[in-house]
Amino acid sequence: MVDGGGNGRMRLRVTGRPVTAGAGAQLARVLDTGPMLRNTFFHPPDLRVAFLYGSRADLLRLGALFRLAATSPHSALHVPAPPGPGPMNARTTPLLVAREDTGLRPSDWPALRRGTHRGAPLTVTAPAPRPVERPDAVHRLSERHPARYAEHAGASFILARPEVLFWMGDSLTEAGEAVASDRELHRRGESYQNDWVGFFLPEHADGPMHALCVVAADPIFHRARWQRRPASGAGAGASAGAGLG
Repeated sequence: MVDGGGNGRMRLRVTGRPVTAGAGAQLARVLDTGPMLRNTFFHPPDLRVAFLYGSRADLLRLGALFRLAATSPHSALHVPAPPGPGPMNARTTPLLVAREDTGLRPSDWPALRRGTHRGAPLTVTAPAPRPVERPDAVHRLSERHPARYAEHAGASFILARPEVLFWMGDSLTEAGEAVASDRELHRRGESYQNDWVGFFLPEHADGPMHALCVVAADPIFHRARWQRRPASGAGAGASAGAGLG
């Protein structure tokens, strides 16, 4: 279930899975999105650049969930990998997002995966978005304490300070809101929205990822799909004309 909340907040239906002791000093639960983000694909870094593909609805939901993770020192967000290779025809991974002060470590994931098979439906309310523009002080903070990306046991992790996670969520919301008027997406079925170079380690740092490219993709606009429609319609019209004759 996904509902718009008052004052720009969004309510989302997730599965809350309690965490057993020992996985993260503060982590108490994993919020599993299940099939809600079925059009979201995370492609881990290839040459230090990762790609996040999502439909308009998924980008808006994911933005809200990033903000939720930013405000909760006890919760981690889990976005399962949809079946199939994804838009890039490359491997995809589940994505886990959490504040760094939850104590979540990538090496915790195998135990978490085994211990979170039970859960209960939960409705959560994400904070309203803020303008994407941030004061210089926040820019300096993100430069001093960039987000950390890691991959372990077939899953990808984004761990960051609350301010940076909230900023990421607002960037995803901005990308989702831009889709409705994006002519490139309507022509090609996908459109590059932004990248997150400033959120991770600097471009020339010795790290596993320095950029995450956000791409809006919606199958309803794929060229191969709408190009078939006129031919189908013409065929139907010709058959109808033949019948009338």
